[in-house]
Amino acid sequence: MKRSVFLAIAAVLVLSGVGVLAQTESFVGTVKAVSGSSVTVEHGTITGMFNFDAKTHVGAKGSTAKTREAQAAGRGLTVPDVVHPGDQVKVTYTYTASSNKMVVGDIAVLASLASKK
Repeated sequence: MKRSVFLAIAAVLVLSGVGVLAQTESFVGTVKAVSGSSVTVEHGTITGMFNFDAKTHVGAKGSTAKTREAQAAGRGLTVPDVVHPGDQVKVTYTYTASSNKMVVGDIAVLASLASKK
């Protein structure tokens, strides 16, 4: 009896483990590279490569106006439109051990290299 209860509890934990294995964290650093699906951020000697998707929220000074302009032109605003190499960013991401990926939920541009030009 004890063994079957233990196995039942273990099965529940394994099946619900997706939420347990995913951790939300943040990383602050300088953008080294941006592509259509990932951003590479460096802080000292630590470098993180973060994958983003259409659900990723980007917060940056002036991004609301850029979003309206892009929508008026019939297209959406993408992460590479707002985030550039040299920008200081805070990336909030979820790490999932099962896929070994860091998926970005939010990117906040703290200081933009583009605004200094």
